[in-house]
Amino acid sequence: MLDLWNPAGPSLDRREMLRIGGLSSLGLTLPFLLEQTALGAAPPKSIPRGRSFGKAKRSIMLYLSGGPAQLDTFDPKPDAPEDIRGIFKTIPTTVPGVRFSELLPGAAKWMKHIGLVRSMYHTHNDHGRGSYWMFTGSPYPGSVSDVNSMSRADLPHMGSCVAKLAPGKGPMMPFVIVPHRMDVAGGRRSGQFAGALGGKYDPLLTGGNPNDEKFELDHLPLVPNDTPGSLKRRLGLLGQLEVKTTKLNEMAISRSLRDNQARALDVISSEAVRKAVNLAAVRPEERARYGRNLFGQSVFLGRRLLDAGARLVQCNWQRAQGKNGFAWDTHWNNFTAHKDDLVPPFDKAFDALMTDLDRAGQLDETLVVVAAEFGRSPKITRSNAGREHWPECYSVLFAGGGIKGGTVHGSSDKYAAYPQTNPTTPADFTATIYHCLGIKPDTETHDLGGRPMILSHGKPIASLVG
Repeated sequence: MLDLWNPAGPSLDRREMLRIGGLSSLGLTLPFLLEQTALGAAPPKSIPRGRSFGKAKRSIMLYLSGGPAQLDTFDPKPDAPEDIRGIFKTIPTTVPGVRFSELLPGAAKWMKHIGLVRSMYHTHNDHGRGSYWMFTGSPYPGSVSDVNSMSRADLPHMGSCVAKLAPGKGPMMPFVIVPHRMDVAGGRRSGQFAGALGGKYDPLLTGGNPNDEKFELDHLPLVPNDTPGSLKRRLGLLGQLEVKTTKLNEMAISRSLRDNQARALDVISSEAVRKAVNLAAVRPEERARYGRNLFGQSVFLGRRLLDAGARLVQCNWQRAQGKNGFAWDTHWNNFTAHKDDLVPPFDKAFDALMTDLDRAGQLDETLVVVAAEFGRSPKITRSNAGREHWPECYSVLFAGGGIKGGTVHGSSDKYAAYPQTNPTTPADFTATIYHCLGIKPDTETHDLGGRPMILSHGKPIASLVG
């Protein structure tokens, strides 16, 4: 066996150290194992029936990076001029008087379970700072370029706060991002990780492409075809870390190491987690219901990770999907992109997710969220049939755990340009998620330096949660 502490023994190369220390990417990492921060608090106590607070045991967020056009999805304006309303017709939903774009037949049939917000707004007109505001509930304090330099000074993503305050019983990591971060070339966008809470509460990144036939997690030895010898070797190396407490005590980290090593081993050895990520064992027709594309299979994997014990899973729409390669950032070809590359794959995945949760009796205890950093401009750019960034008014939706279905909160003006009633902020958005998960939005926690921070300065959206 390799001996970590014997200089005469075989040396570990950089790749092997990364395999030991990088049991997940910025999740079960060596800093995670060595972090001295305290374990998160116990899960919230049960909530009386009929109350929305804590009704959701877990949450899955479908994040449509780039920003869908509200006029072409959830807030169509059929009476607006053609250069605003666009080319799509509208269809009825299961709630009288509420209509969606014709591209959303799947979502339309679930409106009776949906709490739709048509009056979201903020003032950051770029993707990075807009996403930061949505994930943390607070505006980014720096510049457009600064936001692409993630640091431990950042406010934490709400998933990291959940991981600290109400992580659940595991064994799965409480906060997971599927499949990748939303970054720019040469930079990592702030707000997607634990920031000032410390690396212990960073998300697990699945990595890879869940649409691959032989999908494997990039950083966890959980796949069924991982050889027993390989897994045993890694467990043996971790075991050596535990027995060499004298060495570790000299670094004042042994207690934290033992606690977090146990959690790491729980994840590695969990049959539930191994089963969740083994997409190759799933019947092809079952995977096809979500759409055989990157986003559809990300949502499929996300649901399975919830079943394995994750508390909050965020499924990111990646720019790699679709022939245009710009995700929902439709500065050009807005209508062909929405029709061919964007809305149908989303609608299929959303419909399959809602169907599976409903059939399994899990919808009432699972908060489903669909969101983005902003919407698109009402006025169509004629030269290239595009819509521009538009944080002044956009739509998000909630469904399931704790949400009053069949509800529309707020309204936009006749062009979906500005909120007309009940303007709603990202702080209210995060507060609603915390509320449904049983965490008071005004809870005070502390960063690694002991400085206090409030989870959200917003209020849960009353018309949705009662």
